[in-house]
Formats: sequence, C-alpha cells, structure tokens
Amino acid sequence: MKYRSRVPQICLIMLLLTACTAPAPVPEQDHKFRLAAHTLFLDEPIAKLAVAAGFDTIVQVFPWRDLNPQPDVYAWQAADDMVAVAQKSRLELVVRLDMPPLWATRADPAGLPFELNAYLNFVEATAARYQGRILGYIVWNEPNLAVEWGGWVAEPKQYVEVLCQAFTRIRKVDPQAIVIAAGLAPTNEFSYRAMDDRAFLQQMMAHNAARCFDVLSVHDYGYGLPPDDAYGAHGGLNLARLIDLREILLAAHASQPVWITELGYTIQPGLHPHVSADDQANYLLGSFQRVHAEWPWVEMFTVWNLSYNGSDEEMQGFSIINPDQTPRPAFQRIVDMRRQLTSAH
Repeated sequence: MKYRSRVPQICLIMLLLTACTAPAPVPEQDHKFRLAAHTLFLDEPIAKLAVAAGFDTIVQVFPWRDLNPQPDVYAWQAADDMVAVAQKSRLELVVRLDMPPLWATRADPAGLPFELNAYLNFVEATAARYQGRILGYIVWNEPNLAVEWGGWVAEPKQYVEVLCQAFTRIRKVDPQAIVIAAGLAPTNEFSYRAMDDRAFLQQMMAHNAARCFDVLSVHDYGYGLPPDDAYGAHGGLNLARLIDLREILLAAHASQPVWITELGYTIQPGLHPHVSADDQANYLLGSFQRVHAEWPWVEMFTVWNLSYNGSDEEMQGFSIINPDQTPRPAFQRIVDMRRQLTSAH
C-alpha cells in the first residue's frame, strides 16, 4: 500500500544524470497489453472471479517470511497451490518477493534491513522452483518508504545493488522470466519516512539500474481524483504522475516498458481519500481508457485489488468485490475494459 505526503513540498530536488547505460535485454515475450488484478491470496474462488471479469494476469506477493521461515528451510505449499491455480485458470502470474523473515532482518540503518545473501538465495530458490511457470518477478516493494524497507528509507544505490544481484540470480535459473524493478510509492515527501519517488528513480538510474531490470513497475494512484485530472495538478499526486517516471527513464536513455502493478480507488475512509462505489467503478474505467489511449509505453494495467479479506478494512476498501464475494460496480468495469481491448484488436 502507498503513502501520500500531506506536507506540501516547496521544491523537488532534481538530480543531474551523468551516467547513462543501455537497457537490459528483455526476454522474448509477446508485448501484449496485459489486464491484471493484484490479489492478496490466489485461491480458486478468486481465480474464477478474475477469469469472469476478464483479467489475463495476476500480481501476487510471495512473502519471503512465509516461504522461507528458517534458514535453509522452505515451505512451498501455499506458493505451489497459487501457481497451480494460475495455470489451471490460464492466468499469467507475476510475483513480488519481499517481506523478510525475522531471522534474516538487520537493524543497522547504515546497511540493508535484511541479510542480502539470504534474500538472494530465496529469490533464486523461488525462480528455480517455478522455472517457466511465472511470467515475472518484482524485486521488493516501495523501497522509498521506511515502513517497507525495514524502518528507514532505502538509499537508492543500495536498492540498485539488491536489484542487480537479484537480476543475476533469476537470469541464472530462469532466463525467460521478466525481472521487474520495485514499484515506488507516490509521495512528494523527503523525510525519515519517505523519499519522493521521482528523485528515488532518478538516483537509481544514475547508479546504472537500467542494466538490471526488464520492466519498471509503477504504483499509480488517483487519490480520489478523477483520472483526467491534469498533469501536475494537486502536487502531481494523480494518475498522470507516471509521465514524470517515464521522462526519467528516457533521460537515462532507458527504453524499458512500464507496468502499472497497483492502481486503485478506495470506498473506505482512511489514509487515502475515498470515493463512492460508483465513482470507484467509473474512475477505474476512465484510468484504463486514459492509459491505453495516451501512454503506449504502458504494457500492463493492474487493479488493486481483487480480494475478499474482510478482516482488513484498508485492503477491502480498494477491492472490486465485497467480503461475501459479490461484485461491486467496479467489477463490471473490468468486463468493459476487456471488451474494449478485444474490440481494439
């Protein structure tokens, strides 16, 4: 989930890029526009709903702490089940690898918040086990937030080191898998809690990150604003923010496509501005239409989220189904998106 700064920024620190690098070669793929759902746990009921709505791809977290609970000990059953459900339902699967187990965490802000070699072993073991069955791997989540990195904001250079070593490990055991740079949390803040995602990405690219990923993951939230909200309006905290991220890639002479791996509107009051169920539906459809029409370099649109976990109100507020698995109005808009994609092709 995302963090939105409520403190206006006087200015954005812009870094002059002095190092450029050629992008990493992308594994063979069809480059079709993917329509994805981010799930909390991919079981058969969720898979059936995903297929009924018209999704072709699932984004799912594979928690390191659950799959590797002790050093050199792996518990694959839950992941095996999700991979099997995806295959049975003919859904492509993109998995995010983060959430360290307690045994691998570190508490020194000068270094990484986890044992690097332990993480890399987990990444390699996962890619080896599911070789050829998983479309791509997202290396960590929102390292520009302290809450996601271990209590402090990542140094972009440190994250690039993690990304590059994970890239090498995945390539070694599954050369066709797509390696995806972590989605960054949209925020205008520079503090102990967060770093502006644009500045973070600029520093990543300055440290030659482009050689270590095939696709850039983006978290593109509307924060309760309509999808046609103008570029730069509301401090840039709207759908059009991803234009800035694309420009940073181009400035670094990088040509990787962008995958939106989280995009959503909540109907539940909380940290994010909430909207009505009807607006949730209309804004999701409008976001899809704008992305597909205006930004051809975006090759995946992922709805956050498709889940019926009623115990977590924040997660459930973004879901396109109710806790009893009945569809919200937004669910029908996915059907409309699929219909428009099919018609376009």
